[in-house]
Amino acid sequence: MNKTLTTLAIERLRPPPKGRLVIKDVPVPGLYMRITENGVKSWSLMYRVTGEGGVNSKGHILKGKQRRLTLGVWPVVDLSAAREKAREALRLASEGRDPMVLRQETVAQRITNSMESVVERFIELYAKPTTVDWHRTQRVLELYVLSEWKQRPITDVRRSDAHDLLDTLIKEGRTGIAREVRKHLSRVFNWAADREIISANPLAGMARRDLRSDKEAGRALADWELCAIWKAAGQMEYPFGPMYKMLMLTGQRLREIAEASRPEISEQDKLLEIPRARYKGRRDHVVPLVPHIWEIVETLPRWNKGDFLFTTTAGDCPVSGFSKAKARLDMLAQKILRENTPEGAEVKMLAPFRVHDFRVTCESGMAALGIARESRDAVLGHAKPGLQKNYNKHDYLDEKRAALETWAKYVMKIL
Repeated sequence: MNKTLTTLAIERLRPPPKGRLVIKDVPVPGLYMRITENGVKSWSLMYRVTGEGGVNSKGHILKGKQRRLTLGVWPVVDLSAAREKAREALRLASEGRDPMVLRQETVAQRITNSMESVVERFIELYAKPTTVDWHRTQRVLELYVLSEWKQRPITDVRRSDAHDLLDTLIKEGRTGIAREVRKHLSRVFNWAADREIISANPLAGMARRDLRSDKEAGRALADWELCAIWKAAGQMEYPFGPMYKMLMLTGQRLREIAEASRPEISEQDKLLEIPRARYKGRRDHVVPLVPHIWEIVETLPRWNKGDFLFTTTAGDCPVSGFSKAKARLDMLAQKILRENTPEGAEVKMLAPFRVHDFRVTCESGMAALGIARESRDAVLGHAKPGLQKNYNKHDYLDEKRAALETWAKYVMKIL
């Protein structure tokens, strides 16, 4: 039966007593509505792919055998959508591309390119070869992205989905984590777009004022703040208490100390040698363990299971749970300030600070003590310009030792 279908006409169609009723839509050649005896109405397209029949003796390109493509069930796929799908499929067939094969490839690609599989390839092919802290990237993506979108095709992830994910983290008070998630997720999408797994990064140009990074490097703590925080660290048990003290005295980055291990320590020379594999500057870095720092190292337990200095797994893995530990440090420091305030005097309030501010405080404190810029840069491992970046790891060792001794003595003096 041939008919110019309309929505009203489709609604009035009744199922046949037996078998199947087929109605051809006149405006679009090859488009049919099929109605079963159970009343199910679905769309089909009959088509031939140009070129599949080869070439005849006159050089004309021949079409292949007739095929049927299911376009969907009515009313989920309405009349206008069915005609649009049919015209697109006919266009592909006229160009020698089989729409059924293309659909199968698309489905297979969606399954293959789940968020889990794309992230795994991103870590192996990009993160591991190019970033020192790829473990952190992997951990952030596993905890906060794959936990929500593990089997979801990457092509289905929209900007709105990312906004929802970030909004949830911010509502839970995890703004720092949200910032990390956006950064690493955007890198995944950029990598996938470059590989033509997706057409474009859905996070590109995302406007999130609430996730803007702090443009300042941090703040230097006042002496009274540093004193209160040091005493608070003294009230914290291993591993966080001594770890915070080492960070305050050495001026190193959090993970450079938190992930330190026994093999990296030279007891004879009193040095911590951080290998380039886990150092941000991608070069070896040596930290002199001057007397006040060495005293902390000597108090650390030795484990039979592993070599990490700061651990809750008997040395098998480095310490984790930094957010909770930092919250406890803040609470204890403010409590110490309150308890040591003379009666009737106003209690000093500890302004928000980051662990990274220990590094800023060390830099500022050494500068105030008159320590030369070159020595401060050597202590903190600041990158040097040009070819000087790859300096020998023992360069400035005496200067670094002297600078850290001066800084450590100053900290002990103000306590």
